[in-house]
Amino acid sequence: MSGQMRLSIIGCNTHRAAIRRSTRCGAILAVMGVLLVAFATSALAGVVRPPVTGQRPTVKDAGPRHVGPTPNLTAVANALTVRAKSLTTLVRVQPELVLTKPVTIIVDYSSPAGQNRIKQSYTPRTDNRILYNDPEGNRYPRQMTMSITLTEDNPGGQPFTYSFPPGKLTLDPLFDVTITPLRFTLNTDCEKFYQGDNDIKFMWTSPEGRYQEKKFDAKKGRMKTILEFAWARQEIRLSANLFWPQWAFYEEDATFSGAYLGGFPAPTIKLLPGSSGFVGSTLKDSRGQSGCEASIAFDITIQVHKYPSL
Repeated sequence: MSGQMRLSIIGCNTHRAAIRRSTRCGAILAVMGVLLVAFATSALAGVVRPPVTGQRPTVKDAGPRHVGPTPNLTAVANALTVRAKSLTTLVRVQPELVLTKPVTIIVDYSSPAGQNRIKQSYTPRTDNRILYNDPEGNRYPRQMTMSITLTEDNPGGQPFTYSFPPGKLTLDPLFDVTITPLRFTLNTDCEKFYQGDNDIKFMWTSPEGRYQEKKFDAKKGRMKTILEFAWARQEIRLSANLFWPQWAFYEEDATFSGAYLGGFPAPTIKLLPGSSGFVGSTLKDSRGQSGCEASIAFDITIQVHKYPSL
């Protein structure tokens, strides 16, 4: 900055009272203010400013969700989880908790299908799993009430306890279904006009209601296995729209009189919850041929799916 410029500023400052309203000094000061701002901006350009430092805000830990009468009960309570699928429930407590005294886990189960109680001592070195399968009962969905209590010995009196509020679980059974191939046997000889095998047309619907058919030659008394009849699904809900198969057959070469309506009516018998067992039936030719009769058989297995590794 030039010497003349500095003197002008000093002069204005020295006689500020006398020349407060002086237009000349006001103009000089205004010009110098602009120059100083420009100089400061230029000098600071490119300067890397250090990050803002200081104490960060403190986030207070809300603490455990469950607080028991002892540190041991508090630790176990907050390491416990519950899972459920189908009719299987699992109470699990994570391992490697550092406890000073043993803790016992008591689980009470109550549903329309039955009641039960399971006790287990917490073991730090293993995965603590209490697995329970509710009785099948009528195999329909149901509400289960589960009560969990933790206890710790108290040398001076009654054991310390911590009880979770009773919880309700909706158990919705899942089913595994297997239907074997169908075994077809002619009980009579249906071929009336020609020598040789009987020309059979066998028809059925799958549990989903899909129409299927198979044509084959058959002899009286000789079993024919229809592999395509087999069907299997796993983890099916009761609400699935599945029905019992329907079936029929006729001998194709036979003549018949009267109206014949092919196909099947809409299914009405639900497959689930059902039960396992042998299914057998005697059929007559569906087109009305007299003296044409066959036997069919298959096996069905319907089991509630259990989850040992839930």
